[in-house]
Amino acid sequence: MSTATTIYVIDEIVALPGKGRALLEAYHERYAPGARARGMALDRVLVSPPMWLDDDSNTITISWTIQGAPAWWGMSFQSRNDPGVADWWAEVDEMIVRRSRHFATAESDIAEICNV
Repeated sequence: MSTATTIYVIDEIVALPGKGRALLEAYHERYAPGARARGMALDRVLVSPPMWLDDDSNTITISWTIQGAPAWWGMSFQSRNDPGVADWWAEVDEMIVRRSRHFATAESDIAEICNV
């Protein structure tokens, strides 16, 4: 299987009112270095609405890429077995309304991703 297939890891985080900026700074400073070490490459960060809110929630969407199914499985294994990942999420939980993580790939790459 080719390792050129891109898999997207998409974190969607809804911050408590007024906490969006601090949450994203913490994510960049303390979560992102470990994600990079697990083979993830930062694709983009989107903030909605496009301004920091004091009295309402910002939704922060962070997209990472991983090249190929083997790298995705490796990243998943490392994340589940690294207590620092769970500790970090627990640490910032007080700034979060809700969060979710999704995985995606281009429709044209599904057959290759499933060929394991």
